[in-house]
Amino acid sequence: MIRASLSKKIRNAADALISAGLLPPNDYPIEVTDPKSPEHGDFATNFALTASKLSKVAPHIIGNALAEQLRKDADFSQVAMAGPGFVNLRLSDSALAYWLKELEEKGESFAQTTLDEPKKILVEFVSTNPNGPIHLGHGRGAAYGSTLCRVLERAGHKVAREYYINDGANSQQMILFGQSVIAKYRESLGLQHDFPEDGYKGDYVDEIANKIRESHGDSHADDGLDFFQPISQALMIEKQQADLSRFGVTFDKWFSEQSLFDNDQVLPNVEELKKGGHCFLQDGALVLRSTDFGDDKDRVVIRSDGRPTYIASDIAYHKDKFSRGFNKLINIWGADHHGYVARMSAVIQAMGYPKDSLDVVITQIVRFLSKGQVVPMSKRSGEMIPLSQLMDDVGVDVARYFYIMRSHDSHMDFDLDLAKEQSDKNPVYYLQYAHARICSLLTKAKEQGHSATNWTVGQFEDPERALIMKIWDLPFEIARTAESYDVHILATYAVEIARQYHNFYDKCRVIAPEKPEETKRRLAICEATRVALRSVFDILGITAPERM
Repeated sequence: MIRASLSKKIRNAADALISAGLLPPNDYPIEVTDPKSPEHGDFATNFALTASKLSKVAPHIIGNALAEQLRKDADFSQVAMAGPGFVNLRLSDSALAYWLKELEEKGESFAQTTLDEPKKILVEFVSTNPNGPIHLGHGRGAAYGSTLCRVLERAGHKVAREYYINDGANSQQMILFGQSVIAKYRESLGLQHDFPEDGYKGDYVDEIANKIRESHGDSHADDGLDFFQPISQALMIEKQQADLSRFGVTFDKWFSEQSLFDNDQVLPNVEELKKGGHCFLQDGALVLRSTDFGDDKDRVVIRSDGRPTYIASDIAYHKDKFSRGFNKLINIWGADHHGYVARMSAVIQAMGYPKDSLDVVITQIVRFLSKGQVVPMSKRSGEMIPLSQLMDDVGVDVARYFYIMRSHDSHMDFDLDLAKEQSDKNPVYYLQYAHARICSLLTKAKEQGHSATNWTVGQFEDPERALIMKIWDLPFEIARTAESYDVHILATYAVEIARQYHNFYDKCRVIAPEKPEETKRRLAICEATRVALRSVFDILGITAPERM
């Protein structure tokens, strides 16, 4: 990428200053940034300022010496000092031509990084109880998690996606769900039934009961949880999988919590922690010394009556993750799980794994607005509105983009009226229109006998320059998103590149028969933009229509 190439050039120039005795040897940090104004150049570096703090040499001395070194490089048409220690850089036309040709040769692979030692990462997300459909509240985590996985893969890592099914047989929520289905099944037969207090009353419970009647008949009115609970759960998971798949979210593994108990993985792993001195008995309960690892209090693992807590199965589950060869775990949880972060970190460390081998990402709450008013996320019955309804109302592309266009760790407002807007006010419409506009232009050029091949360098105008450099920012943005997990960076980048393209299109005539070489070059820029948009759309999980 361009920024990486510039960083290397600045590093070489800095080494020359060290060799000349101007700077003492040190591993000086290199940063390539955007200048304060496009008129100042294409890029800037604050190397003189950061090196000054470490070397005690005045910034202007370092900056002038660095600029003198960089002026020897033909890839720069202008190198200038600015302010107290910034050096502004402007690329030559030949350098820009090189990077444009690189885009032609690499195609969509230009944004893919290959690492010598990629991490093997397991990303667990959504992981809701199988006692109801995927609802609006789960949508943000689903869109965020699937996008982050694509980012990490583009950054060169090996990524697996996992959904943890909270289906423990002794889960009170799952028992209540099974009892609710039994009551609805009996009701559908016209039989007396006792609906459980605080039972699940959503329409989906009736649907599950009716499906059981359709597939298993009417002879199970006297059966209990042993019959109804596993069937109800399987049908609900099937519904969750279908909705998530429609939303562009699939998983490599749906991991059952109950399997940990069935395979006798829970108690032996707890016993290992006990042997390691990380647990103690208190009032008949087994307690994890989680305060030894930064938690605010110690946590009960096995209750005094012998029943394991959620932490017990979490210990076994995360041990299982590491045993499968993953060296990095990322858990994406909702805002209601914030209090579990410290205890999960303590579990990881107590098991002997590095603290940084687990990252827990918390996604914050989304408010839905219509006509400026907050729309309740649940129906009058208390049933949460399913994600499928949002997909019906605004479409998958819009729903996904809106969920991830703001930072995951801040509360966000989802404007339903804007989401339905078919104009440039809607960022998804704006983005997809840019792609369709390029496709239309390339088709028109081909029909007129123009191509984007074998173009000559020429002189790039400012909108061309800005667009080429913005395209090459994609691998840079992917890399920093993979480090920060802030996927909204790429949602913002998509808008920026579309805006740069519209500026280029408005100011630079693309098809000019009287200027065949310029036409070829600008068509090459259009094709490169199309590739970049398709690449970022693919990461975000939205489609790239060729017509609108």
